[in-house]
Amino acid sequence: MNEDLSWNPPDYRVDRDGKVISGKTPTHPHNWGRFGSLDEKGTANLISPESIVQASRLISDGEVFSLSIPLERGGPVHPERLDLLHLFHYAAGNFVTGSALNTRFPKFQGSDDYIIMPLQVGTQWDGLSHAASEDLLYNGFWAGTVEGYGGARRCGIHNLRGSLIGRGVLLDIARYHNVEYLNPGYAIDGKDLQECVEHEGVDIHVGDILLIRTGHLPRYYSMSEKAEFWKIGAPGLGRDSCEWLYEMNISAIAVDTVAAEVEPFEEPWDVIYPLHIKLIRDLGLSVGESWWFEELAKACENDRRYEFFLSAPPLSVTNGSGSPVNPIAIR
Repeated sequence: MNEDLSWNPPDYRVDRDGKVISGKTPTHPHNWGRFGSLDEKGTANLISPESIVQASRLISDGEVFSLSIPLERGGPVHPERLDLLHLFHYAAGNFVTGSALNTRFPKFQGSDDYIIMPLQVGTQWDGLSHAASEDLLYNGFWAGTVEGYGGARRCGIHNLRGSLIGRGVLLDIARYHNVEYLNPGYAIDGKDLQECVEHEGVDIHVGDILLIRTGHLPRYYSMSEKAEFWKIGAPGLGRDSCEWLYEMNISAIAVDTVAAEVEPFEEPWDVIYPLHIKLIRDLGLSVGESWWFEELAKACENDRRYEFFLSAPPLSVTNGSGSPVNPIAIR
């Protein structure tokens, strides 16, 4: 066994606010300090009350689209994570067939169930404590503020419980390229994003929540051998997209892939999931994964309207690093 068990203690100090004193600032682009030295919401701050009111005016027909995949066992769960486990404590069938429950709850028939699952399963948000590098979280908070007992004492997902609601914009990159789905390994860059914006004739506003369709997630459900899905890689955001997202003042992004960024990673790379670090840690931008866009995309294509009201706040999981979500787009 060649596992390296050595450790070099850090040569920095952490202040009482959980920030590394004189910590290394990321290379441009980044948002550290932009919304305050102790900010834990990141680019979600770009969503203003005024922009939410304006987004509500996009509702014209009352069309409602759930952008969530089924929360069920056997879904597209990353191999490094445990699958969801859904259990019933008691069920109506137990009352019908007869059990001790009939004595405990006479003349009542009901069901009560539990889910045991990672928070990063199914359609979900990666919170700002999900990705760290060089011992640092977003805004210079120490990665050590996220620990096994207390959870994410900084940048927890609960900070966003009243946010990620506003104007949503769908950039259908797959349809723009006239393909059913982008090939695995295809890196979406800033040029792709800008050209798709122009192709759809949609404007980008400060604080928009950007939905990026690659067509990749439906492949999981169409493949008989699910193990192959994890071997082929995935299309997704490339490193050149970061500058564009920063300049456009996007508040959050969601992608119809399991990891949002391109896999295999672009060369050269020296860290696993490099875009998670650039987007979550450096920009403070929440990343949505495994979102379902198929029905919404068809509706947008039919009437050439790619903007809508979007409600997608995370669950208020105290000190969590992620959260399941059932995003709702209303047109």
